[in-house]
Amino acid sequence: MLKVAVAFFGIPRNSAICFPSIHQQVLAQIPSGAQVQCFYHMYQVDSVQNLRSGEQGALMADNYEPFAAMTGVLESNDGVLERWDFERIKALGDTWADEHASVRNLILQLNSLHAVTAMVEAFEPDFVVFVRPDIEYHSPLPSYVFKHAEARHLNAYIPDWQWWGGLNDRFAICGRDVYWAYGRRVEQIFEFCAATGRKLHSERLLKFVLQGAGAKVCLLPTTASRVRINGAYAEEDFSGKHGMGKRENRYFHLFARLRTWADKRRG
Repeated sequence: MLKVAVAFFGIPRNSAICFPSIHQQVLAQIPSGAQVQCFYHMYQVDSVQNLRSGEQGALMADNYEPFAAMTGVLESNDGVLERWDFERIKALGDTWADEHASVRNLILQLNSLHAVTAMVEAFEPDFVVFVRPDIEYHSPLPSYVFKHAEARHLNAYIPDWQWWGGLNDRFAICGRDVYWAYGRRVEQIFEFCAATGRKLHSERLLKFVLQGAGAKVCLLPTTASRVRINGAYAEEDFSGKHGMGKRENRYFHLFARLRTWADKRRG
């Protein structure tokens, strides 16, 4: 039987808006005969502040309710930065020039992703769907990707927009032999910086670890928007070309398009 894990991570900012779309556009697209298990790791916080986006506000407890029946953990973010040697990461540079506030938030997100990936492993899934709980999905995930699990064990399906010189890291569907690379990429931060000579960068880190794992990157047409604590939508650019970066990434995108075309023909 096909086994599909759905892994939620981060903070559920506005579940009244986001979760109905997650149910319709994500969960409902998984084949009905599959064995599906949902996992989560989330931070239990009373408020959210993001200097870069200007987001600030109280987080109501009912945002966590849709996930209560799932397998998972709510915990504070105490000690997370120390766990991943944040002072050493800061010394690598301030990528977004905001006194490391965005770097800090990225480490918290990657830690949550790492934790939920560890929960998933015992389930031994054929595919893992990684889902941020603060996103409203505008269009469905393509259901064909869940077929032919044996042939797609190295596939990583990535949104075809906002690559920013790497790969979009909002959500993904990963085959059984690459989901661990996607979910545990926080472990490779220093390796990435040493190999590329770059500061920590979320999208470029993702591309680095998937390439290192031998992943076959395919494209997802699915679009989605981040929903802020006050219900406002973050401005998104769904162009496949914008933010593509240097020439090598444009070639990478071309090959991903060709691979996706062949993958869809498989059905």
